Amino acid sequence: MSIIAASVLAFSFMSDSTYDAKITWWGIIVGLLSLRIIDTVIWYMQNRHVRTPNGRLALWRFSFGCILTAIAWGVYPVYFFDKMEIVEFSTTAIIISALAGGSTTVLAGSRHLSIIFTVILVIPFSIVGLSSVDKSHYSLGFLGIFFCAIMVITGMKMARFTLEAIKLKNVNFKLLDELKNNKDQASIVNLELKQATTQLNSVNRDLEQEVIKRTEKIFQLSNLDTLTGLRNRTAFTAELDNLIEKSVHNGNPVALLFIDLDGFKKINDTMGHQVGDRTLIAVANRLAAFSDANRCGRWGGDEFLVALSYSDQDTAMSIACAMMTSIAQPINVNGNELYLSASVGIALAPVHSLNAADLIQLADLTMCEQKQLGIRKPRVFSTELKSKIEASQLILEGLQHALEKKQLYLCYQPIQCAKDNTTWSFEALLRWNFDGKFIGPDVFIPLAEKSGLIKEIGAWVLNRACMDAIHWQFNQTAAVSVNVSVIQLMDDGFIRLLDNILRSSGLPPERLHLEITESTFVDNEKKIRTQLKEIQSRNIHVSIDDFGTGYSSLSQLQTLPVNYVKIDKAFVDNIEGKGDAIIRATLFIARELNCKTVAEGVETREQALALSAMGVDFLQGYYFAKPMKNEDLIIWQNPISNFPV
Repeated sequence: MSIIAASVLAFSFMSDSTYDAKITWWGIIVGLLSLRIIDTVIWYMQNRHVRTPNGRLALWRFSFGCILTAIAWGVYPVYFFDKMEIVEFSTTAIIISALAGGSTTVLAGSRHLSIIFTVILVIPFSIVGLSSVDKSHYSLGFLGIFFCAIMVITGMKMARFTLEAIKLKNVNFKLLDELKNNKDQASIVNLELKQATTQLNSVNRDLEQEVIKRTEKIFQLSNLDTLTGLRNRTAFTAELDNLIEKSVHNGNPVALLFIDLDGFKKINDTMGHQVGDRTLIAVANRLAAFSDANRCGRWGGDEFLVALSYSDQDTAMSIACAMMTSIAQPINVNGNELYLSASVGIALAPVHSLNAADLIQLADLTMCEQKQLGIRKPRVFSTELKSKIEASQLILEGLQHALEKKQLYLCYQPIQCAKDNTTWSFEALLRWNFDGKFIGPDVFIPLAEKSGLIKEIGAWVLNRACMDAIHWQFNQTAAVSVNVSVIQLMDDGFIRLLDNILRSSGLPPERLHLEITESTFVDNEKKIRTQLKEIQSRNIHVSIDDFGTGYSSLSQLQTLPVNYVKIDKAFVDNIEGKGDAIIRATLFIARELNCKTVAEGVETREQALALSAMGVDFLQGYYFAKPMKNEDLIIWQNPISNFPV
C-alpha cells in the first residue's frame, strides 16, 4: 500500500521543476520498502518450522525499516511544500493520515513503534501547514496535530489490546500443551498400569519364590558392598554393635581390626581401576578366610574391617599378623604379579569402648599412627596413644594460629671459625611459646610438614632471619643460616620467594646460607639438583645438614651443588669412640667434594680442640653459646677467648 500511495502521489502531481526530485524520492521509497519485503521473506523462510523463533534482531530491523519509511514520507511535504498546490498538499495530508491510521492497527504489537511511526508521519506536514499564511494550509496543519494526538491515544489503546490478546493466546497455547502433556502422561500411566497388572499377575503365579528373590536382593543392596560382597559400613557397624552387646552379656572380649592397604593407590593409578577392583576382590577373599562372612566388611576404598569374637589382645595380634602375611603374598591379575602390604590397627571391646562407631574410630586412629611411624606389625590401641593423638591434635590446632598470635620466634646460635674463633655465621632456630608452654621443633615441625603449614611458617622464618641479619651492627659480615624443609624446596614458587625476601630485606645473597637435610636428596634428586643450582646461581650458600645420618649415596652427593657439610651431633658425641673414624671419613669426603665442614653439638673444650685438630673448618655448640634471641646477640660476647690455643 505504501508503494501504491507513493506512486500515486509522485506521478500524479509531477511537474518539470519537481520531476527529478520526485523520481528520486519515489525510488528511495520503493527501494526501502523492497528491502523490507526481502528481509521479511527471508525471516519467514528461516523460521517457518520454528514454533517460537528468536526474533529480537529481526524486530530491531523491522522497527528500523518502519522508522526510515516514516522519515521518507515525512520529508515529502516538507521538501515539496513550496511547490505544492492546495490540492496536492491536501492529497498528501490525506495519504499520510491514512497511513498513520493504518499503522495504529498494523503496529499495535509495539506501542512505542506505533506512536513514533505516527508522529514522524503526521507532525512534519502539520508543522509546515501551521507555518503557512494560507488559511487552508493552516487548517490542515491544525487538523494534522489534532489527528496525531487522537492516533497516539488510539495507538496506545490498540497496543494494550493487542498485548492482552497475545498473552491470552499464549495462555491458551500453554493450556493446550498442558492438556496434551496430561493426556500423554495419562496414556503412559495407563500403559504402565497395564504392564504392572501383567507383571502382578505373573508374580502372583509364583509369589513365594518372587518374595524370596526380592528379599535377598534388598538385603544385598542394603547390607553388602557391591564390589567385594563383604558387609558395607552400615551392616558391619550394626553387626559389631550386636557382637559387643553379646560380649558384655557373656563376658567374652571382641577385637576389631582396621586394615588399610599400602601400595594400592599406585596399582590403581598406574594399571587402571579394573585391575584395582580385582585386586580389592582378591584381598577381600583373603581376609574373609580369617572370619565369619558377616563379620568382615569394607569400610571404603582400600580399607577393611574384621571383627573377631572371643579374641583377646594376643589372639587379635596373631590373627592380624597372619592377615598381613596373607595380603603380602603375590596377587595375580591379568597376568600381572602384584604386591601389597597392610597397616593394621586393633581396638578391643569392652576394654577400649562399648560403642561400635567409637571402636572403629579408635582402630582407625591406631592404624594411621602405625602407618605414619612405618611400623610393620599390627598395633593395639592404648590410652597412651589416645593421649598422644589428642595432644598432637591440640598442638596442630594451636600451630594454625601461632603466626597470627605472634607465638613463634627465632633464636640464633653462633657458628665459630675453628682457626681464630671468630663468629662466621648464626643459625636461625625456630621456637614456639604455646600459651606459656615451650613446644620443641622436633614436635611441631613434623606436624607443620604433614599439615602443609610448613610453607607459610618457612616463609616467615626466612623473611624474619634476613630482616634480623641485615640489622646486625655488631657483626655486619656474619651470615645467617636457615633450615629449609623438603616441602619448601620442592615448591615451584620457592626461588621466587627467595628473590622477594632478599629484595625486601636488602640482605646480600652471600650472607644467606640454606641448610638442607641429607634425606631430602633420596627421592627427589633431579628436582632438588635443579633447585640448588638456581639457589647457588644467586650466590646463596647451601649446607648438607646431619650428614651421614641419611641414606643418600656418594654418587648422588658428588653431583649435588653444595658448599658445606654439617657433621651430625651424634658423631661429635662419640668422638672418642667410632665417631672419630666417621668424622675423619666425612672430612675426606668433604674435601673431595670441595666443601667446607661444620661440626654440630660441640659441648666441651676437648671436643672443640679435637675437631679443630682434625681439620674441621667451623664449630657450633653449647661450648660456645646456646641459642639466643636476636636482642641478646647485641650484648653477647664470646666467652671462649682462649680457643684455639
